[in-house]
Amino acid sequence: MKLSGQTTSPLATHHRGNVPRRITSIISVVVINALVVVFTNVPIVTAQLPLSLQNLVVENVAIEECSTRPPLPNSIGVHRPVCQFAPPDSTVCFRGIDMKRIEAIGKANQTRQLILCDWAVRTFDPSVLTKLPRLERFALTGRSLQRLAHNFPPLAYLRMVNITGTRLNQTDADAFYDLEQLQVLNLRGNELEQIEQYRFRSGHVEIYLQGNLWNCTNDMIWLLRERSEQYVDGPSWVCKDWKYTGRPVLTAMEYKRVVQESCMHEEIWNCSCHVSFLRLSDNGMSFHPMIMVNCSDRGFYQLPQYLPGNTTVLHISGNKLDSVDSLTTNEHYQSVQDIYLDHNRITSIDILEDTVWLDHFRILSLRGNKLNRIRVYTVEHAIERNPSVGKLYLSNNPWRCGCRFAIRFQRFLRKHESLVADTRNITCYFIHDEDGSKQYLPVLTLTPNDICRESEHNTAAFYNSLSIVFASLIVLIFTKLAYDYYRYRKYGKLPWLIMKMP
Repeated sequence: MKLSGQTTSPLATHHRGNVPRRITSIISVVVINALVVVFTNVPIVTAQLPLSLQNLVVENVAIEECSTRPPLPNSIGVHRPVCQFAPPDSTVCFRGIDMKRIEAIGKANQTRQLILCDWAVRTFDPSVLTKLPRLERFALTGRSLQRLAHNFPPLAYLRMVNITGTRLNQTDADAFYDLEQLQVLNLRGNELEQIEQYRFRSGHVEIYLQGNLWNCTNDMIWLLRERSEQYVDGPSWVCKDWKYTGRPVLTAMEYKRVVQESCMHEEIWNCSCHVSFLRLSDNGMSFHPMIMVNCSDRGFYQLPQYLPGNTTVLHISGNKLDSVDSLTTNEHYQSVQDIYLDHNRITSIDILEDTVWLDHFRILSLRGNKLNRIRVYTVEHAIERNPSVGKLYLSNNPWRCGCRFAIRFQRFLRKHESLVADTRNITCYFIHDEDGSKQYLPVLTLTPNDICRESEHNTAAFYNSLSIVFASLIVLIFTKLAYDYYRYRKYGKLPWLIMKMP
């Protein structure tokens, strides 16, 4: 078969239909040698790339024999299969395969190369190929195809399979197992999202899979292990899912492998670890992994003393933590931006005051703990200094409705309502003097009359009035100084009080 723009022999066409072996080998060596992954205490992990894989084009998946379309049949509205025969042993069919006609004119035993163009239905049954006992090369293309009805049956001479430019989205590991003479399998330009490691009876099979819609959230770490060299164009596979889009598949799988190994550390052996994102560096030549560790509901009494390098998200809800000291003292938490500490036993976060971590966090979730007060000014100053802050969660804590604290807390929540995501669910309580019962009130809507005793309210009003008086006096003094300075500069007259002084 000839791929677009080729004049080589049929046996060599698989090199034209895929990335040339020499270039692919160079890419493979450079990517593997440049992939340096160190998940210890080093905060940055990079993987050098030899070229921008995001812009790689799937080359020559078109089959030249399919470019010349035969005229449609005369039957109106009926697209019957049309087959053409090219001496000495090639059969090209459009919109299906007319096996009865092939057999009727005696071409079944002569066909060594079969090309099916513009396949018109969603499935293809490879068992039809058993009627071509001498078949050596098979190609199929067409955007209607989505799956193979069955695995390929034993075909004694078939050594090349080329299924390209279709919507094929799934194949079994044993789909080509019974092809004892298979040498080349070309599945480029389809819509495969994931594959299992193919099994073959034949010896070495060259497999080409560039241009598929790889979903790198799936686990294909086996590509890094034995026999993966048969996936010839592996270094040019590119992820197409929402999380890893544009990233090389092998790079994503290498990071996944290292993260899984790092997650076996004794401190977090019962946690799960994932690469949540691969961020492209500013120079476009390396990647920075962002790791998510989930230690929720694992019985922790304190924050783990070890995390994989580049951990940016930590879920550790539903444990028995009573302190967040490690956020300020443990270097493993320097890169942690999002931390979910919900439903623990934390009573205070005062230790985070004026820390580097509080100035750089992105998400801090403290729902369902035992917080009854926080230093409002500490959190507010941190938010104002932190350009990366995203969300803060504080609901379902036993906030105490002290007169002064509650009013300050309310002002803080109203000012930062867009950042404190659960503002409307935050309540505080006060204790009735009469019976000692607790009453919970939404912090956003409470008033001083709800929570302040009369003496406290009067004291607060007195201090507020006194503050206003002092502020007025300060303004008056500065105004008098400015006036006296003006008179002295313009008329040379000193203030009356100065003139009376001995």
